[in-house]
Amino acid sequence: MPLDNPPDLPPITLLLVQATQGDRDALDQVFASLYPDLRRVAHARLRQQGRADAMNTTMLVHESFMRLVGSHGLRLEDRRHFFAYAAKTMRNIIIDAAREHQAERHGGGAEHVTLGDDALQIADRSASDELLRVNDALLELEALDPELAQLVEMRYFGGYSEQEIAEHQGITERTVRRRWDKARAWLYVALGGP
Repeated sequence: MPLDNPPDLPPITLLLVQATQGDRDALDQVFASLYPDLRRVAHARLRQQGRADAMNTTMLVHESFMRLVGSHGLRLEDRRHFFAYAAKTMRNIIIDAAREHQAERHGGGAEHVTLGDDALQIADRSASDELLRVNDALLELEALDPELAQLVEMRYFGGYSEQEIAEHQGITERTVRRRWDKARAWLYVALGGP
């Protein structure tokens, strides 16, 4: 499919535009070029949440890519949109896994666990519960301030640093810090901080 976009677009942006127009080779090139960044972000996020054993980095990145490929009408205009979408996708995958874990805990898998096995499960349970609570609060924040919610998504679920968020969103690190402080204060109240 011919592309009517100006040739002076940055290479990754041009590939993203081609990919959203159905060019599978362009999508593969986007994935190959951004894979190291996605893998690093996914690994940091899983390690930070203590879920590195429950879900591996490669699975999270590949599942994110499969959801990208399966999205119809997706508009990835530039690198910023791609990373915002990746953060949202990783969030959805992590939350789906936490919900599945919670359902199994409430009898879904019907696996019998003795009291002696509880130490690891308590840690995993509290991590799943926290993820679900943060996700619910984030849904409320999205309705109030989508920009703040996206920042939380990129920081908390995507594992991006302030510098990376600033680069991806085209804003200063100071602005990211200010918005992050505001979002954390809002989440603190929404989550019923002590």
